[in-house]
Amino acid sequence: MSGNIMKVTIHFKGPISQRIENGSLKIEAEREATLSEVLVKMIERESYLQSVWREPSDIDRDSMILCNGVDIGVLGGLHIKMRAGDVLTILPLVHGG
Repeated sequence: MSGNIMKVTIHFKGPISQRIENGSLKIEAEREATLSEVLVKMIERESYLQSVWREPSDIDRDSMILCNGVDIGVLGGLHIKMRAGDVLTILPLVHGG
């Protein structure tokens, strides 16, 4: 792997996890890519996700996104810089009562 490429792991929780093999993906991106750029690559790679989300702001609206266990809202949102080995968790906000 080139020194300019990093890998980020994305874990899915809820119904989407059943549609993604093993409930997770590894995405390659340029070093210093933003969270938004990583999420674009994720959507482009998985056709099922294209039917759920069109762009990163859709994911941010519909889900809680954690980066290394911390809500991205307190880290800077979709504009945070990702680092090699970061782990994202996408939790759906939809729930029943």
